[in-house]
Amino acid sequence: MRKSSYAFGTCLYLSFGLALAAFAQNPYEKYLTGADIEKVAAIKGVRPTPRGSVAGASGHLNFADASGELILMVQFTDAKNYAGFKTKYAKGAVSGVGDEAIQGALMPGMPDNLLAFTKGTHCVVLTAFADFIKKKVYLTVDQLTALGKLIASRM
Repeated sequence: MRKSSYAFGTCLYLSFGLALAAFAQNPYEKYLTGADIEKVAAIKGVRPTPRGSVAGASGHLNFADASGELILMVQFTDAKNYAGFKTKYAKGAVSGVGDEAIQGALMPGMPDNLLAFTKGTHCVVLTAFADFIKKKVYLTVDQLTALGKLIASRM
């Protein structure tokens, strides 16, 4: 009887811990939501996609459209990393976002799909996913800029 009570208690404890972990909030969610993206980009059904849950969802924040197609990845890092993004990807400066911002493209021959900015000791990188066959990005630089301004205002 004692062993079964111990086993039941252990299972209950583990179940409770897993339930809490499942409901744990991503600490970066306060900076950008699916509703924010819907408003800026006029895309319906935008929802967060957990990191690592699908191929390409490697940001601190990842968002997909209603069909499940990834449309945006947001990474948060130290401001020291900004220089690397600027050197590698910058095609132009962007004003009004954080302390300093650039836009660029991750893939040669594709439209710009990256916005990186600094705010204080932080660097934030927004990357729009794209249809490589049609050479079309899911979010424009203007939309990334609007989202970057929103994130910076919440930092």
